[in-house]
Amino acid sequence: AHPRPLRSGYLKVRDRQSYEFALTSAAVALHIRGGVIREAKVAAGGVGTVPWKLPAVEKHLVGERPSQSLWAEAAKQAADGARPLEHNRFKVELLQRTVERQLRIVGGTE
Repeated sequence: AHPRPLRSGYLKVRDRQSYEFALTSAAVALHIRGGVIREAKVAAGGVGTVPWKLPAVEKHLVGERPSQSLWAEAAKQAADGARPLEHNRFKVELLQRTVERQLRIVGGTE
């Protein structure tokens, strides 16, 4: 059972040439009560061999009030620990932007 009110969503960013595979993706679930984020679940895909949770982003969100600046600050944590290679360095910024966009959509400030 999930706490209410739970807001969630999934965003898949794809290249125009290939609609099958994601360049990046973000799944976000937020439990917001009394105007404060009580629980956050954030996962990313398309940038590694398997999707993974983003605990640094989740930690940054819990206990805070939803805002544009919060989404941007939290999304900066999305690539913590990433070790991009020469030809996929662009995905670091793309991942951060994807996570920020999905946080804005789910958090209700878009």
